[in-house]
Amino acid sequence: MSNELIAHVLSLAASRRAKVLLVGDSSLSYDAIIRIPNYRDDEEGKFIVKVKEDADRVSREAIVDLIVLSRVSNSTPIIVGVNYGDEEMADGVAYKVHGIYAVGIRTFKRILDNEGVKFVKDKGIVRAGVRGQLLRRLREDRGMSLAI
Repeated sequence: MSNELIAHVLSLAASRRAKVLLVGDSSLSYDAIIRIPNYRDDEEGKFIVKVKEDADRVSREAIVDLIVLSRVSNSTPIIVGVNYGDEEMADGVAYKVHGIYAVGIRTFKRILDNEGVKFVKDKGIVRAGVRGQLLRRLREDRGMSLAI
């Protein structure tokens, strides 16, 4: 299943004009480095991806390697999976795994399409994800102020 899942994630990236810069194999800490052209003004749009059916089963050592590799390659580390423990990963939710984000297939599609993650789940607590600059711009466009 693992190779099929990796192939599916890579085909999703290719279908959205993302460039696969490097492909590893499942024995490594990463499976691919993907660059999304014209992603966001404030972000590179380069991701180092680990694909695992159960995102909660990525070892701490693999995640440390993923973080180091992401810094060297100037990319964002991300795990793409189907399940998080016993539950299916929800659409629009990013799960924290040892300090980095894990997302389901549908949420990964959203990221490739430059859409944001709606919620972050960390240790059973779900928080809404808000982009501060966007919120500020929308508030100012409506003539609203935080001043008392």
